[in-house]
Amino acid sequence: MFVTAPLASITVTLVLYLLQGVILGLSTSIPIYLKTAGSTWKQQGDYSFAHYPFSLKLLWAPIIDVFYIQRLGRRQTWLLPIQICLGLALIVLSFYIDTLINNLHVIPLTILVFIVLFFTASQDICVDGWALTLFASTNVIWQSTSQTIGQTFGRFLGSSFLLTFESANFTNEYIRQPLSISTKDTGLFTLAQFVRFWGIAFLVVTCLIAIVFRQRPSNQDNVEKKLKLLEIYLSIFKILKKRCMLELVFILLVSPFGYAATYFLTNLALVNNGMSRETLGLITMPIILVKILVPLILSQTHRPLIWFARLYPPRLIISILIGVYVFFTPQLIKYPHVFYSVLITLFVINETIIYLQLVARVGFYAQVSELRIGGTYMTLVSTLGNIGQTVSNSAATYVADWLPKQHAYSIEVIGCTMIGIIFLLITWRMMHRLQTLPIHKWHLIKENDKPTETNAQELLTTGEIDKK
Repeated sequence: MFVTAPLASITVTLVLYLLQGVILGLSTSIPIYLKTAGSTWKQQGDYSFAHYPFSLKLLWAPIIDVFYIQRLGRRQTWLLPIQICLGLALIVLSFYIDTLINNLHVIPLTILVFIVLFFTASQDICVDGWALTLFASTNVIWQSTSQTIGQTFGRFLGSSFLLTFESANFTNEYIRQPLSISTKDTGLFTLAQFVRFWGIAFLVVTCLIAIVFRQRPSNQDNVEKKLKLLEIYLSIFKILKKRCMLELVFILLVSPFGYAATYFLTNLALVNNGMSRETLGLITMPIILVKILVPLILSQTHRPLIWFARLYPPRLIISILIGVYVFFTPQLIKYPHVFYSVLITLFVINETIIYLQLVARVGFYAQVSELRIGGTYMTLVSTLGNIGQTVSNSAATYVADWLPKQHAYSIEVIGCTMIGIIFLLITWRMMHRLQTLPIHKWHLIKENDKPTETNAQELLTTGEIDKK
């Protein structure tokens, strides 16, 4: 059968990743609101620091991995209170977000969003570790598939859906007037109401999980060797000393710079060229189907890192095409039907590649993670990827502030593409070699603990079984 994991496990992870995705989508929509309010590139760079909790979560991940209440379970001990804090933080943010954006109080806004994302990053540690346990007996690739689909739909709600239906212009013209409803100066909801709703949703879901989805005690927690907190932190340094991990660190830190301009600045460049945020929300709506369906393509692969490498050249090419198209936006937008059709097509192709790469990357994380420190190991490798994303984001926005305003985006697209080409030349063979390494090479096991027989998971990883 195509679905090889328990439906209950898929459902709970999808819901939790969806809630996480809403926060991530909201955090990436705020720069568009700031741009509409007249923010500079420097202010956008200041706000980018709100995303750094996902790059710092390794600092507290071992605490979540080690300390727990046996009766509640290893993950729910932390998951339940973290989600309650998240819900309350969102409710507090909802009362201030409009004022902070409209008055361009970027620093206080960044601090509040940083706090929300701190709890979101902590929730991510819990869910990643729990998902590894839930899917350990089937195919761990389902962890990345559930994450990608859940986060994708959540990001859609926090970005495209929010930007479109929060707009008074769109809702008056396409919803209220056709239904003979009196027009208003707000959309179907305000930004504050949207944030408050999801704060309440976090609290409701937390109660349902506590009552309905009780985590059973894991045999793994009792049978496998438990590590103390200090040992967990030491294990991180030991993992990072491995040659294979150092090479993966280089890949994860440098790869995002090849497409940083297109990934982080395209929407802001379009708004800068006169596109309204509701229009931006509308043209990105069709992409939701791509984001949800595409991850299923790689859900059964056992060579995810090789797929990540194969998808890098197409992503550089589509980044150049988008950069050129955005450059000619003022001339092309005079022909709206053609302009938006081509733009949506480019966005769909770009998002297809992005999400194939995302599933491949997260799938490789799940594939090499050591279950006894699953939350910490997943957090380590995902943190390395997040650092690459956040640093390249900050670098792209700050550099744009130094460049000529009219051509900043185009110059950065060219520069990032050159970085991407050099990166690919250096790492192409490296990524293929890392994929073929036996699983135990990534783990903290002693020489006399190495398996005498090649286990099934290693055969899957090295591609000896069911190569795809």
